[in-house]
Amino acid sequence: MQVRAVTFFASAATLRDPARLANGGRFAAALKARIEAAGITVQSLRLATPPAQDWLRAPAELPAAAQRLEADAVAAGFKHCAIGTLRAGADQPDWIAQVPAALAGTQWLFCSADLLAATPAAFDASAQAVLAISRLGADGFANLRFAAAYGVPVGAPFFPAATSGKEDGFSIAIEAADVAVDALPGGGDLAVFEARLAARLEQQLAPLATLAEANAGGYRFHGIDCALAPYPQPARSLGTVIEALAGVPLGGAGVLAAVAALRRAVAAARFPRAGFCAPMLIVLEDAGLAAANRAGAFGWGDLLAASAAGSCGPDVVPLPGDVPVARLAAAYADMQAVAQAVRRPLEMRVLPLPGRGVGDATEFSFDYFAPGRVMAL
Repeated sequence: MQVRAVTFFASAATLRDPARLANGGRFAAALKARIEAAGITVQSLRLATPPAQDWLRAPAELPAAAQRLEADAVAAGFKHCAIGTLRAGADQPDWIAQVPAALAGTQWLFCSADLLAATPAAFDASAQAVLAISRLGADGFANLRFAAAYGVPVGAPFFPAATSGKEDGFSIAIEAADVAVDALPGGGDLAVFEARLAARLEQQLAPLATLAEANAGGYRFHGIDCALAPYPQPARSLGTVIEALAGVPLGGAGVLAAVAALRRAVAAARFPRAGFCAPMLIVLEDAGLAAANRAGAFGWGDLLAASAAGSCGPDVVPLPGDVPVARLAAAYADMQAVAQAVRRPLEMRVLPLPGRGVGDATEFSFDYFAPGRVMAL
């Protein structure tokens, strides 16, 4: 298990005060050192803000504000920063329309839009934004930094869907697919596996929570997001776990029961919670899922079904570069329907790849991505 991120949530007041922001950076660095002294690797320090509507006057201000935010974040010691999830409302499409320019002028700034109660105009704006973002580079990689969020609460540490509230705070994002892999040996049915995994998660997360609470420094501790995040190695793959439990890769019979078992195991473990706390099926970040993707074992509908069964939603899904706006907008509407039905936080992140069509191979020079293939939508 590793800490994917310690995310610091800055209030609007802190964003306006360089000294307060610098204090937040020093706090995050000190917490990182204490966690690593306890033997747990911390991969990154991240900064998240409130929704842009709370600290900017108009959508046109977003691109310049994004550049200032990234510079301020780096100066305070954060590698990544996220503009808080853009809220639903009559003007949401106008804010979403500015996201491509905001990402074009930055390197490691992320953004998301909450589509849980959004209108068709926001679905369309999100689809158009994703296609514009895909053209910021030759490989479509920039869409790693934008996602649709569905009811993701304040204090969720995973990017892009991280949002601050009215007070400063922090939370911890966990990469723990390897804990699920390690829980496979021992036999038994799904219920036995669930209990074994829940016990292992609690054994590792409870001391981490105690450490965080003891070193909160006056900041609000939102909790830990144990999303069982993967890494592109078989020993750190939820695809590996799902195939071992179901006997087939994602797309086959028995897989949804396995996904639900993973969600229940996280729910059964006792620790202070933030964010998703459900299995993240990140297609290109997971060795097992990427292998199943290359084999054509599953499609978009299987990812939607897994979202209903317990996953966090379709994530880092490679799509054709010429996917129609109307089809993308319809996919955002479908995810809204799923999120409203299951009443859990979800997200949807897709990567249209310029010049690539269905079945074409994908490969990126990025440590967190495995080779895959373009999927149909």
